[in-house]
Amino acid sequence: PAPTGGTLTLSDLQGAMAALQTRQASPNPPGLHDIVTPDAISDLLANEQVRNRLLQELPEGQRTVEHLEANLRSPQVQQTLRSLTSALIPDDNGSMEGYHSVLANFQLDAAAGQQTLETTNNPIQAFLDCVLASVEKEQEETKDEEMKDD
Repeated sequence: PAPTGGTLTLSDLQGAMAALQTRQASPNPPGLHDIVTPDAISDLLANEQVRNRLLQELPEGQRTVEHLEANLRSPQVQQTLRSLTSALIPDDNGSMEGYHSVLANFQLDAAAGQQTLETTNNPIQAFLDCVLASVEKEQEETKDEEMKDD
C-alpha cells in the first residue's frame, strides 16, 4: 500500500484536550492559542510520524524541521488560533453561527461535539471533540483501505 503520511494520534489530541476538560464549565474556556503552547508544539514535533505529515504541508523548498518549527511557533499561527477561537465562541447575541460555520468549513460532523456543547457549553472542547472524531474516522478508513490492499 502507498504510504499515507503520518497523522495526529489520538493520544496527541487527547493530551491537547486535557487542559480543557479541567475547566469545562468555565464561562471563558481557554482558547486554542492557550492550548497550543510551546511545550505542546515540542511534544507534537517529537512524534516523527506527525512531524513528517506536517512537513508535507510546507512549500517544497521549505520542508525542513527548522522551517516547520519556525512556522508553528510564529506569531501568525498564534494569531490564527486566536481568530479561530473567536469564531468558535458565541457572539454577543449568543449566536453559534460562527461555530457551525467553522465546522462546515473543516467538514467536521457537528454531532461529534454536540454532547459536549450541551453539557459544558464549551465550544472549544466541542470543536476539538469533532476534530478527534474526524481523525478517528480517517484512521479507521485508512486501516480499512490497507486491509483491502493486502
